[in-house]
Amino acid sequence: MAWVSGIGKEQIKQVWTYAKMAMLFGAVFLLSGLVLYLAEVQVNPRCRTYFDALWLTVVFFLSGFEDFGPVTTLGKAVSLLAFVLGAAFMVVVTGFIASIFVQRRLKEKEMPDHLEDHIAICHWNSGGDRIIRELHSKQAEPETDIVVITPKDPNEAELRKNPEYEKVFFVRNDPTLHEVLRRARVHRAKSVILLADHESSDPDATSVLIALAIQSLCVSQAKPHIVAEASDHRKTQHLRDAGVEEVVCAADYGLGILAQSALYQRLSEVYDHMLTYSGDTNEIYVVKSGNYPENLFLGKTFSEVAEMLNAHRDAENPVILVGLRRGRDGKLVLNPRQVKRGVKNDKFRRFEAGDDLILIAYDPPDLMSLQLE
Repeated sequence: MAWVSGIGKEQIKQVWTYAKMAMLFGAVFLLSGLVLYLAEVQVNPRCRTYFDALWLTVVFFLSGFEDFGPVTTLGKAVSLLAFVLGAAFMVVVTGFIASIFVQRRLKEKEMPDHLEDHIAICHWNSGGDRIIRELHSKQAEPETDIVVITPKDPNEAELRKNPEYEKVFFVRNDPTLHEVLRRARVHRAKSVILLADHESSDPDATSVLIALAIQSLCVSQAKPHIVAEASDHRKTQHLRDAGVEEVVCAADYGLGILAQSALYQRLSEVYDHMLTYSGDTNEIYVVKSGNYPENLFLGKTFSEVAEMLNAHRDAENPVILVGLRRGRDGKLVLNPRQVKRGVKNDKFRRFEAGDDLILIAYDPPDLMSLQLE
């Protein structure tokens, strides 16, 4: 059954408690049959064997009456005891079954009907928990709702013991289906993460189906930003053709880090710090146009803006400029070289309106405070 995979330590203890009670009832049942047999075998024609006595005990256990009854005082006492124990046993069984559904209902958090600007995660694998913890860390977006769409049962009861799952909702169904995506309001999300379904024969093809389904749901409106985990780097173009804006192939990144770490010792620790949201580490942030005083940046060179930020360095949350994303074409520019005279088609000369800043900082930087200084 689907609930078995989601059983935690508390549920196992409860099952073991019920199992011990069942064994106790079974022992009493067998003992009652023996006592009834010994009491009735000589005087009751319907109780000639031990199995006859067990059958009578079952009858008393389940219904408490028959077209005949015990004739001895001890037999009547046993039948009364069997009836009482039977009633108690049925109450316990009913309570156990009800508790399964109640606990499952309690651990499931109902998604709001009009959810918008949330983050949707399609499918669930070993990286799902890490992603949610990163997204809901204090340095990221702890108040953003997250909807997880997966046919699996990711042991929600255990996951909800962590505060990062306070605003997480699970939809247990196939994310390739249009109706499931519509019910999860994916077309109203701001971002969608397509995790690789490692149980699929072709995880990337499954992600392509989801991306195409999202496209069809957003014909008359802007679609969410879609990020996909690729299993095979050769199929990244298929994902992009299906409408995925960003494709991350963990295998490729991992190999690159391995190679660089072989040349520069402990370099992997740098990547770990940069890719993990924590109050004790630096992370990469993108400050979009409109969230910083553009009038202070327009027309300035990269070094001039970097010097400005360094001159107003915040002791608690120092900021380092590492690049920008051009507003006119979306091109990424990291640590641009100094512009040489006579060289055409330079990626960057001076800041323009609409440019997004790429920064390193401990926490999301508040650059609007520069306007007040």
